[in-house]
Amino acid sequence: MRLSVPVKVAYWTGQVAEGLFSSTLSVFLLFYYNQVLGLSGSLCGVALAIALCFDAVSDPLMGSVSDGWTSRLGRRHPFMYASALPLGIAVVALFNPPVTGTLALFAWLLVAAIVTRCSMTLYHVPHLAIAAEVTRDFDERTSLVAYRYMFGAFGQLLAYGVGFGIYFKSTEAYKNGQLNPDAYFPFTIVVGLLMAAAILISAFGTRSLIPHLPQPARAERYRIARAWTDLGAALANRSFRWLVVGFITVLLAAGVAGSLALYVQTFFWRLTPAQIPLILGTGVVATIVGFSVSTPLSRRFDKRGALIIGALTWGAVQCVLIGIGMLGLVPASTSATLALLMVGGLIQGAGGAQVWVASASMLADVADQHELETGKRQEGVFFGAFSFSQKAAQGAGVVVGGALLDLIHWPTGTGVRTAADIPVETLTTLAAIYGPGLALLMVPAVWCVKRYALGRDAHAKIRAALNGEGIAGKPAPTAAIASVDD
Repeated sequence: MRLSVPVKVAYWTGQVAEGLFSSTLSVFLLFYYNQVLGLSGSLCGVALAIALCFDAVSDPLMGSVSDGWTSRLGRRHPFMYASALPLGIAVVALFNPPVTGTLALFAWLLVAAIVTRCSMTLYHVPHLAIAAEVTRDFDERTSLVAYRYMFGAFGQLLAYGVGFGIYFKSTEAYKNGQLNPDAYFPFTIVVGLLMAAAILISAFGTRSLIPHLPQPARAERYRIARAWTDLGAALANRSFRWLVVGFITVLLAAGVAGSLALYVQTFFWRLTPAQIPLILGTGVVATIVGFSVSTPLSRRFDKRGALIIGALTWGAVQCVLIGIGMLGLVPASTSATLALLMVGGLIQGAGGAQVWVASASMLADVADQHELETGKRQEGVFFGAFSFSQKAAQGAGVVVGGALLDLIHWPTGTGVRTAADIPVETLTTLAAIYGPGLALLMVPAVWCVKRYALGRDAHAKIRAALNGEGIAGKPAPTAAIASVDD
C-alpha cells in the first residue's frame, strides 16, 4: 500500500499525543504527588501499580476487540475517535485532585490513573496496529515507525516546553518552579487539549485508509474470553516472548530513570528550572536524530542488532555521567555541567531511539509470522500486548522510583527547596541507584533480545509464503496496491 505524504503525516501526528502523555506522566506525576503534595512515595507506587493491573487487562482486550470489530469506520478508527475527549479530561483530573489528606489523595491518584491509562489504551493500541497493516516490507516498516516516534519526540518537547518554558518558571516564592502547586492546573489543561487535537487529526487524516485495511472475515459476537485465547496464541511465539521481556527490561530502567530524573537534575546536578528543559529537550532532539538513522542501522546490523546497540549505549551513558558527577570530575561551573549533560543526552537519546524503533518494527514482523501460522491478521493482539508492556514498564518505573525514594528516606514537603535541604548520604545513594544501578539492567535485556530469531532472511520467506501460495492452500491475504490519499 503506497501512502501519500498527507496520510503519513496525519498518522505520525497521532504519536504526538503519546509523547505528551508519556512525558507528562513519567516526569511530573510522581514528583507532583510526592514532592509537591507530600504523598508517600510508596503509596504513590501502590496506586500506580494497581492502575497497571487494569492495563494488563485493557491493552490485550483492546487489541483483541479492535481485531474483530466491524463498522463503517473499520476496525481501528472508531476507538481512536472515542478516546480524544476522555483522555484530555482524565489528564487534567489526574493532576488536580480536589481533595487533601493521605487517604483521599491516594484514592484520587488511583482512580484517576486508571481512567487516564484506559483512555490512552482506547487510542494507542488501534493506532499502533495500523502500522503493521499498511505495509509488509521489512525496511519500510522501520521507516514508518521511526517517523512515528519522531513525532512522539516532538510531543515530549511540547510537554517540556509548555511546562518549564511557561508554567514552571522560577518565581520569588518558588525558585524551582516545578514545586509550585498552582502551576499544574493550567499546564495540564494545555497538555489535555494538545493530546485531544493530535488524536483527532490522526483519526480524521487517516480515514482514507479504512477501505484498504484488513477487515474481519465475518462479524461475530465478541466474548471477553477470546482476548485471553488470542493473547495465549501470541505468547506461544518464541520470538515475541523474548522481544517483549527484553523490551520491558530496558523500559523498566528508563521508567525508573524518568521518574527520578527531576530529583537528580534538581538536587544532584543542581540545575535551575531554565536549565532542566535544555537537558530534557536535548534528549528528545537526540531521539529524533536516532530515529533518522534507525533504518540504515537496521539494514547494517539487522533489527535485533540495532536494538542491542541502542540498549548498551543507553546503559553506558547512564553509568558514565553519574560516575563523573560522583567522582567530582566536572569543573565547578554550571555551564560545564550543562555541557556534559547535553552531550551525554545526545548520545543516550540516539541509542534509546533504536530500542523503540527496532522493537516496534520487529513486532510487525512477528504479526506476519503469526498470520502465516494461523491464517489470522491479529496486529491488535500483538500491539495490545506490546502497548501493555510499554506502559507497564514505564509505570513500574514510577512505582519502583517511589518505593526507592521511601527506602532511602528522601525528605519531602515545604521544607525542601534546594540541594542543601537533602542529606549528603541520601543524595549519594540516589545517584548510585540512578546511574550504575539502572545501567546494569541492560545486561539481562540484551540476553533476552539475543534470543529473538526472526531476522531479515526468515521474514523474507514469510513474505514469500504470504504473497504466494498463502496459508494452507488458500489464496494469500489481499494487499492493497492503490495509492491512498485524502
